[in-house]
Amino acid sequence: MSLRLNLAATAILAAVLMSSGPCFAADAELEKARALLADGKPDAAYSILQAREFDLAGNVDFDTMLGVAALDSGKPDRATLAFERVLAVDPNAEGARLDLARAYFALGDLDRSKQEFDIVAQNNPPPAAQAVIDKYRAAIADRERKKTTSLTGYVEGFIGYDSNITAVVGDFGSAVLATYNLAGFQPTGNSILRSSATAGLASGFEVNHQVNDAWSLSVGGDARWRDVTRYSDYNSGQIDLRGGASYLTGKEAFRVGITLESFDQRTDVPTNDRNSVGINAEWRHTYSEHDQSSFFLVATRQRYPDISVDDINSVLGGFGWLHLFDGEHKPLLYASISTGEDYAQNQLDNGSDYSRRYTGGRLYGQWSLNESADLFANFGLLERSDESPYARSILIKFGDDHIADSTMGFNWRPRPHWTIRPQLTYTDNRSNVPLSIFHRTEATITARYDFY
Repeated sequence: MSLRLNLAATAILAAVLMSSGPCFAADAELEKARALLADGKPDAAYSILQAREFDLAGNVDFDTMLGVAALDSGKPDRATLAFERVLAVDPNAEGARLDLARAYFALGDLDRSKQEFDIVAQNNPPPAAQAVIDKYRAAIADRERKKTTSLTGYVEGFIGYDSNITAVVGDFGSAVLATYNLAGFQPTGNSILRSSATAGLASGFEVNHQVNDAWSLSVGGDARWRDVTRYSDYNSGQIDLRGGASYLTGKEAFRVGITLESFDQRTDVPTNDRNSVGINAEWRHTYSEHDQSSFFLVATRQRYPDISVDDINSVLGGFGWLHLFDGEHKPLLYASISTGEDYAQNQLDNGSDYSRRYTGGRLYGQWSLNESADLFANFGLLERSDESPYARSILIKFGDDHIADSTMGFNWRPRPHWTIRPQLTYTDNRSNVPLSIFHRTEATITARYDFY
């Protein structure tokens, strides 16, 4: 439920409810700020008014306008200071008290918000003001009901096809010759190009506890099993656990978390088994109902029990932007860029290691056909370069990879809680190290049930 009053309604309520304070003299900047508020541009108005706060704080009209600009531009903490100054001068300024209640609500201080709304309601406000009070009271009650512990989860299964189950080069012998100047080698184990039908199961849960209107805590986990029909030795299982804390205030949201992962593949030693621990942090800013940005940072410790030279510590940071377009099909676009580095923990026999740096970008789009069906597409590019010389080849000093992936799919929700998702993914890794080149196509159909 959106409870922000539009600026015209705010002006009407202020005119009806607020006792007139001393007016400040005509001022071009202040008149410009007033016009910006009337035009629905509170951020620009706040910038002007904030610069005059030292000179004009304490003037009822100025503080009222400053408070409205601060509140409607997502600065409820600043708004409370302005409205409290108004009430200190004129305790009967019911318009300022109403907006102060709104500001406390935006800050998540439900007790004080309810108290201020009750004071305004006791003074027989006009019907328009009473309607606003009723809406906020309902929202407060709804938020208080949500201060509980909730459980959500899902189960899903899929069938599909994978053209390159271990992501290896097609012509192994030629690639070894071009990479190590060695002839006559034949692929074995994970080096053999294999394709197969696949199937799998997954299940997950998340417990969220709303500590107060701003803070929440969560824990969750996922378990996945992938069956490679033709080559059972390449079946794999993965377990992920996570926990985190989130803080929401106004237009800002902050989250920190920790993740644990265990991956196991049924192959002969050495296996691709790995264990990892990661910490992550994210800051999101909401500009409007259409736009949101985010900054994120992830640090991971990854270990391979059977292949110690693959052990790495890594750091990744990036920026993302989400835009929701107007229209009946609710088109959505998300773009992100990121950069990071892998720090190898062990050396190869030649003294080199697998440290790498990388930079990438991703673009996701979604188009809703109707309430039960969406089309989506996901495109990614990653540039990855070796940091250590001759890590992957005795002929090529520094390896460079150019990895592109694209996914197209369709979400269909035939019944409540159910989603059917067919999708197709193609990955192309071009590299100056011939042994690292590969192409891969994966097609799956997934059926998922969400419970909450």
